[in-house]
Amino acid sequence: MIAVVGSGIAGLTAAWAIQKFKDVTLFEKHPEIGMAAFGAKQMIDGVPVEFDIPFRTIKRDYYPTLFQVYDKAGIKTRPVDYSFKVESNGDSVFGFRSHEFLGMPFGLPTMDSFVSAKGRKIFSDLLKFYANAKSDWEKEKQSISILDFLIKYGYSKEFIYEFLLPTFALVNTCKTETVGAYPAETIIGYHSRGYSYTPQETASFGTRDIVNRLTGSLTNLNLNAGIQKIYKKAEKTIIQFADGEKEFDHVILSTQANQGKELLGNGFELEKEILGEFRYESSDVVLHTDESYFSNPSVSLIFKIRNGYDKPEVTLDLGRIIPELNGTKIFQTWNPHHLPKSEDTLKIAKFERPVMDERTTKAIQRIATLHAEPNCNLWLCGSYSLYGIPLLEAGAKSALQVVSKVLNQSINHLIQK
Repeated sequence: MIAVVGSGIAGLTAAWAIQKFKDVTLFEKHPEIGMAAFGAKQMIDGVPVEFDIPFRTIKRDYYPTLFQVYDKAGIKTRPVDYSFKVESNGDSVFGFRSHEFLGMPFGLPTMDSFVSAKGRKIFSDLLKFYANAKSDWEKEKQSISILDFLIKYGYSKEFIYEFLLPTFALVNTCKTETVGAYPAETIIGYHSRGYSYTPQETASFGTRDIVNRLTGSLTNLNLNAGIQKIYKKAEKTIIQFADGEKEFDHVILSTQANQGKELLGNGFELEKEILGEFRYESSDVVLHTDESYFSNPSVSLIFKIRNGYDKPEVTLDLGRIIPELNGTKIFQTWNPHHLPKSEDTLKIAKFERPVMDERTTKAIQRIATLHAEPNCNLWLCGSYSLYGIPLLEAGAKSALQVVSKVLNQSINHLIQK
């Protein structure tokens, strides 16, 4: 028997892949599948609409593993308009808008990006980054941070602090300062496609459809699981519940690293030590109807950088990108610099996301060493456990890598079967 603990994208992918070959039980501590646990249902013009919190978008060139899973599981996606504007202390400094011509998507900076000196510096450095960053990084030590890299190669403060670091603070859901400590390779690798453009996409029928399709063939799904400890006894891996315990041939721990550490008991001291090397930062996401957060109806996303705040406030106009809303003014704001009024607030959710630095890079290498042991039967996977970004791709990819080892099957075979 194989157990998968945790039902975010990593756990869902692992269980979906395993069930094609062997019996598997998926355990989740909440009464709802983890990936969909923070959604919110609202009545819009008399019709119930379920909002994903956070709203998830993916790009085919940056999320290849995830798209393979989605395509095989029958999860449909559709392009979304992710045009954006960056404001710094009230001034518009850069913008980007999605376009389409003869069915071909492309993107261009907005005209106001060239009006200000800041905008021109950002655009010039963006071109430089796409053209030179990869070859420049290859001359450096692998451990160089993105901030040290940008400073060394003469990028402007405007590009660093009013564009690149804030936009990746959203991608990684962390502080702007934290992004600066990320290994340069992770940020540069994210942009390895250079000037090529692919549109952002989202699941056509929301996270609920993702969850339903990835769990549709599971015969053993245990919500409100109540796992107390996972421990080793005579080389056997045991899951302890309030009303007893059960032995499993393999346990795939697909929770967040900090949550997984708390679940592990006797016999897994090394695993607990490694999981303790990963740190997380929390962010608030608010679903609301306050139009004051969004002053530009010509784009879908607004970044607001303000002095005194360690994260950009980012607001997404859901009415613009979700067809079912027909332009209804509903917004989702990450890291609000102030909360909307209570009468405008539909839901507040708090998330923790892993951050990456030199310390976590070493911990990821230690996980790989653990998994190479011939008698390994406790497996660690999740977005924290792979080097690089984005998070959803890392979660799905890490799950398939683990399942490949557990079942002795190639990743391609796992997906295509």
